Amino acid sequence: MTENETKTHLQAHGQILKTRDDHAPVFLNRSTDSPESKPFTLVADSECSWAKAGEAFGPDKLRPRIEPWLTALVQSEHLSLLVGSGLTHGVHWQATNRALPGMSAIAFDTLNDAITAEAKRLADAAGRANGNFEDQIRVANELLRGLEILAAQKPGEEATRDQASALKVGILDVLESFAKSILEGEHSIATADPAKREQAFNYLVSFLMSFASRSGTRERLQLFTTNYSLGNFTRLLTPS
Repeated sequence: MTENETKTHLQAHGQILKTRDDHAPVFLNRSTDSPESKPFTLVADSECSWAKAGEAFGPDKLRPRIEPWLTALVQSEHLSLLVGSGLTHGVHWQATNRALPGMSAIAFDTLNDAITAEAKRLADAAGRANGNFEDQIRVANELLRGLEILAAQKPGEEATRDQASALKVGILDVLESFAKSILEGEHSIATADPAKREQAFNYLVSFLMSFASRSGTRERLQLFTTNYSLGNFTRLLTPS
């Protein structure tokens, strides 16, 4: 598959697997209309030694391939686990049956068209389809600094100063709203039905322990994240 075809495949909820003796990545379709026990089929142009074209299969065929490979991988001498926002989304959904607020694009009251266009350009350059919240904040901060410089160079030009002031207020409002959405997500988990919350917690611990359970001769797991909403998980679960 080409790079664009791979992106399209993943955007359509397809999956890619390469373990053990696979000579190339194996592309899988996942159908929501198929029985839950056998939702996977090979993509038409994909080949492998363990599945036939047109054959439907399920986790029972994938688990024997993935688990031994993953077990060997996590027993490497040095192991670091980068935890992304998918963990937060998964735990939240498990506990509440609701999705967390995402990082989709937002609208600014000041210079929104310019911010959106530049965020889209940056996203395209990075190989992503659309600009997101972080792209917009980055662009808005750069634009604010430019306006502040122009306003300082032309003290009598009130329009530029007013734009800078309005944009600064807009950025602060957006960041405050984003921070509140993170707190609301954490509050939703904390106040979820006790049985669902405990189930979500057990899934979380089980997932992390599959990486952290290492022999005594191996270096301890290094757990880290760059996501805003996972700071609490990192502080709680990283060994002191």
